[in-house]
Amino acid sequence: MAVARVERAIRSAVREPRSSYLQEFAQAFRTYLSPLTEAQVFSRICTADVVLIGDYHTLASCQRFTTSLLKKLKAGDPRSIALGLEAVYSSSQTVLDEWLPGCARGSALRKSALRNSMAEDELCERIRFKKDWGYDWEPYRELFSAARKSCEGVWGLDSEPRFDLRRVRARDRHMAARIREMREVHPQARLLAFVGESHLAPEHLPRLLREALPNERVLTVLQNVDSLYWQMADGDWIPGAVAVSEDVLCVFNASPLEKYESYREYLERWRG
Repeated sequence: MAVARVERAIRSAVREPRSSYLQEFAQAFRTYLSPLTEAQVFSRICTADVVLIGDYHTLASCQRFTTSLLKKLKAGDPRSIALGLEAVYSSSQTVLDEWLPGCARGSALRKSALRNSMAEDELCERIRFKKDWGYDWEPYRELFSAARKSCEGVWGLDSEPRFDLRRVRARDRHMAARIREMREVHPQARLLAFVGESHLAPEHLPRLLREALPNERVLTVLQNVDSLYWQMADGDWIPGAVAVSEDVLCVFNASPLEKYESYREYLERWRG
């Protein structure tokens, strides 16, 4: 009963999205097949060629999940890794290449990268993270630090205009093209793309990628989807992850209350 009261309170405070694009995500994931252990989640990720990881931008636990996954893949999986980030515009790619030692993008850039000891905070300034992205730097700094140690390539995926939902499908097409380019540059690597959760409705970025890379196994890893959380909370037991379908799973590292509290705090900060 207590869980039901919290659910009603959160749903009454959170408006249904008006955008058809956001509605498509909200309506896509309503049921799940079975719980998954942490080992099963890792095993599914290790059988995928392209892993799309959903981000709730105001929630640091989402970024830290991806950081932890990079470290775990580096330690326990022989396949190399390339990481794509919605948080960085593709126009900043030369900065990422300069920052990442040994990047595979030409001898001049490699020599520059090896000479350069650009720290993450300098990277933050040069990719205009705070101005163009606007979310907390610290959990992303941890992610960049892990990526520098774990990845053979780090890519900017996004394009402008970032905050115009009328153009969001064009951004999906741009991200799909960038991930296809990642595959051309990193033919043997496991590709990870860390993007906002709404891009991961089945008919959004996942469909475009299956068209662009028809021979690749694409896995979607969602985080903290409300509708799935409430189904499990009704049983008074929250597993760490669930299988939604053969190619979609959802991990849980925060409650809906934590999600929307983080969003409220950002709104207050931006209004200030």
